[in-house]
Parts: sequence; structure tokens; C-alpha cells
Amino acid sequence: MTRFLLFSALLFSHFIVSAQIHDRLHWVFPADSVQKVVIEVVDPYTISNWDGHQVMVASEITVYNASQGIMDFFIKENKRYEVVDTIIQQVMTLDSYQSRRAPIQSKGMTCYEQVQVKIFLPFDFQQESDTVWVRRKEE
Repeated sequence: MTRFLLFSALLFSHFIVSAQIHDRLHWVFPADSVQKVVIEVVDPYTISNWDGHQVMVASEITVYNASQGIMDFFIKENKRYEVVDTIIQQVMTLDSYQSRRAPIQSKGMTCYEQVQVKIFLPFDFQQESDTVWVRRKEE
């Protein structure tokens, strides 16, 4: 009986590991004329400064119990995880292409998804509030 339970646990853990699909996406946005960046991304995110002169956004996506075909559809055609920028009067808004997302279903099961977004702003931007970063004034 113990061997059966051990074998079942190993088989189940193999199924869980093999049903995990992982992908990375990134976007680069010019920031030459930008004085303020407003973040309206729906996924959890972190912000860091970097040496670049552009704004870079990188997303890591992991979907469980889905096939590569399902993941490809939601990335390429549905643009589920895409981050877009809008610049109006020197204010860049970073936003999720899809702000509302229904759960992914596959074979009658809900596919759990984990998304982490990393936003990289040039070093001359500083945090003004939770969602707003401004360019430091030259002295």
C-alpha cells in the first residue's frame, strides 16, 4: 500500500510539473520627452531604475494545466498579457492591454496563472507615489 501511495504521488507530481507552461515577454518604450510615468498595470509589478534611456517592461507568465497552444493563443492573438503605453503631454501611462480577464479554461478545468511584471525606468526617474514616477529636474 505504501508503495502504491508513493508511486501515485510521484505520478501526480510529474503531471503537475509537466502541465506548467512558462513564457517571458518584454516591451521597450521610448521615453525621451516623458516627464512622468503612471503605472496602471493590472498584474503584480516591481519597479527598478536602470542605465537605459527607455522604459522597459518584462513579464514572466506561468500557466498551470494548459497546453502550449492555449498559452500561444492568449499571448499572440488575445494579447492577454500585453503592456501598452500612451503618451499625452509628456505623461506616459503604462497599462495592461486587457484590464479584465476571465479565467482560462482547458478541458473543463480552470488554469491557474501567475504573472509578475518588472518595469525598468531610467535612473533620472524617482517615485512620487505608489503608481507615479517623475523625472528629476536638472539642477
